Amino acid sequence: MKSQDDTIQVNVNAQAHALCEIQKGLKCGVIIPGASGDLTYRKLLPSLYNLYAAKRLPEEFFILGYARTVMDNDTFRKTAKDAVLNSKKIVNDIRLKSFLDRCNYISGGYDDKEALLNLKKRADELAVEFNTGGNLIVHMATPSEFFGKITKCLYEAGLIKKDGDEKPFIRVMYEKPFGRDKESAKALNIELLEYLSEKQIYRIDHYLGKETVQNILVFRFANMIFEPVWNSEYIDNIQITFSEDIGVEHRAGYYEKYGALRDIFQNHMLQLAALIGMEHPAGLDEESIRSEKMKFFKSITPFDLSGLKDSVIMGQYAAGNNMTGYRQEQGVNSDSCVETYFALKMFVDNKRWEGVPFYIRAGKRLKRKTSQIAVVFKKVPSCMFCREHQGNTMSPNILVFGIQPEQGVNLTFQAKTPGSKMCLAPLEMKFNYNDLFGGQVSDDYETLILDCMQGDRTLFWTKEGLEISWQLLQPVLEQWEACRIGEKQQLLHMYQAGSWGPEEADMLIEKDGRKWIIKE
Repeated sequence: MKSQDDTIQVNVNAQAHALCEIQKGLKCGVIIPGASGDLTYRKLLPSLYNLYAAKRLPEEFFILGYARTVMDNDTFRKTAKDAVLNSKKIVNDIRLKSFLDRCNYISGGYDDKEALLNLKKRADELAVEFNTGGNLIVHMATPSEFFGKITKCLYEAGLIKKDGDEKPFIRVMYEKPFGRDKESAKALNIELLEYLSEKQIYRIDHYLGKETVQNILVFRFANMIFEPVWNSEYIDNIQITFSEDIGVEHRAGYYEKYGALRDIFQNHMLQLAALIGMEHPAGLDEESIRSEKMKFFKSITPFDLSGLKDSVIMGQYAAGNNMTGYRQEQGVNSDSCVETYFALKMFVDNKRWEGVPFYIRAGKRLKRKTSQIAVVFKKVPSCMFCREHQGNTMSPNILVFGIQPEQGVNLTFQAKTPGSKMCLAPLEMKFNYNDLFGGQVSDDYETLILDCMQGDRTLFWTKEGLEISWQLLQPVLEQWEACRIGEKQQLLHMYQAGSWGPEEADMLIEKDGRKWIIKE
């Protein structure tokens, strides 16, 4: 006899097969500049193996790594094997051997013409050996300051060409950060468009590859019970939290240059806000979704610079709980005023979100690692269940989208507790992706790599979207950088490592009669 859980699983699987087909990659080669780096080891190689092991990549597929680090094919394959085994996924020995046979490597500088010609020659040989038809994806796993230079060198070596998105296709994936401000992002776009067409450029925001993030649109627009109340009449506020329990680790040089606002708000946080706040798209195609996102970005109210210190809180972690402070981290200036935390409030100037604040916060060395979006609904207008003279003490309904470390959805609502008296308590309905789907949950990079192979840019930043996101943040960055050291030190709020951030961030939301929401 089947249990209730078994029945639910069967129903979910049956509906899934009825609504979609499993996406598979197209035959192609994958060239990885920066193949000896951390991103390739932690993310790219394990993701490519997982796709290949699950037969979501065809047999007509190869990997060609390229970096300045000197190593041969055997060494690169050993590195790839270690990366796969360390990813903590179940490994199929037969598929792993076949995968490693497809891993190749050439060493050379990014402006080394001879090495790049060797790279081109080897790519052509592998294309014939594995019958990829000349289809090619280049995944830039290098620091962003080299994007323009490497793209130019690949173009001059004949590895990429402009308008090569037909047959065979040539597509290039770029990691964040894409620029440091509006002008540098614009300049980088102009530079890349000398060698590639816009439809060949895939600007990655890996958060958009996460299942819960993609599920936001499904949750809103495929369920009639939520979209009618998804507006300022019923929603009190939106909260987006991105907290990390680690410090800057080995990224001190990067963080000293960019800081938390550039690292997190300009990309991840704005994309999440857009998915929560955008209007109903005409369809699921990339143009329809992109169009509604752009309308949302353009509707965000510019920050009021006269009251900036009251709407944007900057913080930096100090030593505490047996953890090092930011200024004591290796590679960090001893008087650094770089923010490792921010909390801000923004509004969206349209009918749906009139008067609804979006509270957004992110930081390092916080109490625990979590990323979530909380949709806080208004309290019921009259409380027939509340005691006289005490007012409405009932907690509001809260809908939380969990993004990491656990992906899922959590809804808090009021219910009667057992007993003869009318006593109420908040209860929770929870949905967890891993509990229901187990190993079927794809890694974010797996999703994005497949989309690139399919030529689907829905989950990637466009040139226009990227420049608008920088435009929104630009006045804040300019005012912050215009401050003298003494002024910055006054505006930069220190918080103890292992806490939830500076007290001023709590005051930002509490002065509005609200509080931060964190679901376990």
